[in-house]
Amino acid sequence: MTPSGRSIRISREAVVRLWLHRQGLAQPRGSRRLDRRAFVGHLERTGALQLDSVNVVDRAHYLTLWSRFGPYDRADVDRWVYEDRLAYEYWGHEASILPISHLPLGRRRMRRFPPASWSGRAWWDRFATSTASKRRVLRRLRAEGPLESVDFQPQPAEREEKTDSLAWRLKEDKRSLKLLWHDGRVAVSGRRHFRCVYDVAERVYPIGPAASLTEYHDSWLLVALSGCGFAPERHLVNYFTGPELNAAERRRVIARNLRKKRIVEVEVEGLRGPCYALPEHVDGIDELAEPAGTTLICPFDSLLWQRKRAAELLDFYYTIEIYVPAAKRRYGYYVLPILHDGRLVGRLDPKLHRDRGVLEIRALHFEPDFAPSARFKTRLDDAIADLANFLGAVDIAMPPSS
Repeated sequence: MTPSGRSIRISREAVVRLWLHRQGLAQPRGSRRLDRRAFVGHLERTGALQLDSVNVVDRAHYLTLWSRFGPYDRADVDRWVYEDRLAYEYWGHEASILPISHLPLGRRRMRRFPPASWSGRAWWDRFATSTASKRRVLRRLRAEGPLESVDFQPQPAEREEKTDSLAWRLKEDKRSLKLLWHDGRVAVSGRRHFRCVYDVAERVYPIGPAASLTEYHDSWLLVALSGCGFAPERHLVNYFTGPELNAAERRRVIARNLRKKRIVEVEVEGLRGPCYALPEHVDGIDELAEPAGTTLICPFDSLLWQRKRAAELLDFYYTIEIYVPAAKRRYGYYVLPILHDGRLVGRLDPKLHRDRGVLEIRALHFEPDFAPSARFKTRLDDAIADLANFLGAVDIAMPPSS
C-alpha cells in the first residue's frame, strides 16, 4: 500500500525483471568485470554466495560468479575473502561467503547458538560435544595457529594407543571445531584445496558489535527482499536461513517492518497472496531493461534457493538430483539450468574430466514450450565454450543428439 492507502499493483513480468536485476543476471554474462567493488556489490545485493563441496564442474561459489561475470581469476576472490577480509565465511544460506558488513548479524547468531529449538533433539544430543573437547581445540589453535580438521587426526605416538577412548576424543574434537565455528569462537581464516583452515575468531574477525535481536530477525526479511525484489512470504522462507523463525515470528517481522515503512505491500498480477518489497524497488521498476543474454546457472545459485519462486515466476520446476539414486534421476547428477533472455529454458548435465581436459555435456534438455532458434544455439555454444575456458578444459564433448 502507498502512504495514501492506494494499492500498488505490479505485473509479473516486472517482478521477474527486478528479480534478475537484483541477482545480477539481467545483463549478458561478462558485460561487467569482476573486481573488488563488483564482488562486494554481488554479496550485498543477494546476501551471500553459497559454498558446497561438490566439484563435478567447479565449486559452487566460483561457478555462481562465472554465471554473471564470465571467466576471472579465482585467486582474486580468495584474496578478497581471506586476506582483504571483504567477506567472511559463516551461515547465510547454508554455509556461505557473506559481506563483511553482515558480520554484526553473524555475531548475533553466534551468541544465540545453538538455537533453543535444537534443545532435546536426538540428533543434537548425538552431535554436541563436551566442554573439555572445546577447550582442547581452542588451546591447540591458540598455541599452534591455524589448523585444518585433518590436523585433529591421531599423531604418530597416539596411533600406538589401541583404545576406543582416543578415537572418540579425536572425532569429538573435529565436531567441536565445527561447533566452535558456529558459536563464533573459531573462524575460517582461509582454505587449502577447499579444505577449511580454522583459527581463533579474534585473529580473523574485526572488532565490532553484534546486531540486536530485532535487527537479526528483520534480516530474514530484508536480506531476502534485497535479493528477490517483490516476493510473498513463501518465497522468502529458506532464502536467508541464519535466523530460524517460525510462521508466527515471520508474520511479526513483516508486520513490524510494514509499520515502520521499511517495506511496502504490493499486489502482483497472477501471484497468490500479498507480496512485499523495499520501497526503493517500487520506484523506477518500469524503467528496468529487459533481461538479455544466455548463461548457465549453478544448482546452488541464489536464484534457485527458493524452488517455489522459480516454479511460480519462471514456470521452472527444479530439483537437485545429486542425492537421487542414479536410476531415478530424470535429468542428471549436477544439472545446470539454462537462462536465456530472462527465461529458464532448459538444463544440461556437465562433467569436467580434469585428467583429460575435457568438459563433457552428458545430456541436454529443453523445456516443452521452448523451441531453440539458431540464435539461441549460437549463444548456448558460446556459454559452454566460455565455461570450458574458465575450467581450463581444452575440449568439449557434446551428447550425440545435440
